[in-house]
Amino acid sequence: MCAPSCVHWWRALGQAASRRDFVRGALALPFIAGGCATTSPSSQAAGRALLDEVLSVDVHTHPALFQTYSRTTIDEHARAVEAGKLGGAFLAAVGDGAALSIRPDGSPYAAREPGAGVLFASAWRQLDVLDRHARVLGMRRMLRGPDLAAAAAAHGRVAIMAVEGGDFLEGRLENVHKAYDRGVRSIQLVHYRINELGDIQTEPPVHQGLTPFGRDVVREMNRLGMLIDLAHAPYPVVKGAMDASERPMLVSHTNIQDYTGYARFVSREHARLVAGAGGVLGAWPISIRRAGFAAFIEHIKRMVDVVGMDHVAIGTDLAGVSPRAALFTDWAEWPSIPAALLDRGLARREVAQIMGGNMRRLLEATLG
Repeated sequence: MCAPSCVHWWRALGQAASRRDFVRGALALPFIAGGCATTSPSSQAAGRALLDEVLSVDVHTHPALFQTYSRTTIDEHARAVEAGKLGGAFLAAVGDGAALSIRPDGSPYAAREPGAGVLFASAWRQLDVLDRHARVLGMRRMLRGPDLAAAAAAHGRVAIMAVEGGDFLEGRLENVHKAYDRGVRSIQLVHYRINELGDIQTEPPVHQGLTPFGRDVVREMNRLGMLIDLAHAPYPVVKGAMDASERPMLVSHTNIQDYTGYARFVSREHARLVAGAGGVLGAWPISIRRAGFAAFIEHIKRMVDVVGMDHVAIGTDLAGVSPRAALFTDWAEWPSIPAALLDRGLARREVAQIMGGNMRRLLEATLG
């Protein structure tokens, strides 16, 4: 499991609570937020039917890894996966957790420099937990591109093992290969600590982009057949990764910049750079101001408007967002996402792309 300092950090960021009743209520009541009304019964039925035919994927999650934001057990998540018809998920360890704390305003930052081997060992312990959780969720680890097609044909479920933050590499390129051998198939280059790979969105730049080691990691991940995640990376790091990579990449959880000016959202230019290279961006159910589920549908719609239907997925960050900001915390409500998109006038084929088709294409292009 996560190192004690990592657990302390996650606990400090917010109080554990379930928002199932809130999400369900937002869908059941005549609630309007961000210009989107509740979904119709016919769209709810159509959304569930669509998930019977599409292997849908949540591209960024931490189910039952920490107790900071949710005390939902992995058994409860498993029941929600079944009820919500989820097809697969990226199960993400946190690569820099042992280094982090929070400022008085609640923002995370790197408060300490762990000793040699601490970040690597912490990530390995978390991956052990996530391996066990994948089995409870009924998800088989995806190791090669064709695994997704095989799972879809068998109506099975897949887990893509990931690490959020390349800090656990500790500046050693051979650790990329160790992660691959361990079953990890996606590494997010940076998180909340300015690491050996590059700068982050939430702190002033130090490296002015991707470092030489970061470029080496991108090339090594290309060589091995791993999916590079650019979430938390500012535009110069993304541009450097694009220049170094021969394969498309993912931004697992973000939204298009809006009136809030939130550092974790991206500009239109940033999003289009990723999409223009064949990549995918995961729309993120988070609100910096008080809002309801419908605000998440607006995030998805704005992403589609900016980068096009072929480059959008869903990254819920399940169990990784404070209940005060999370707009989605229960996989049992997963069918409500396609239902709401259908209600907004998107074609069934387009919704199928967002829920899983685009991610399947990206995984097959990167994992080989």
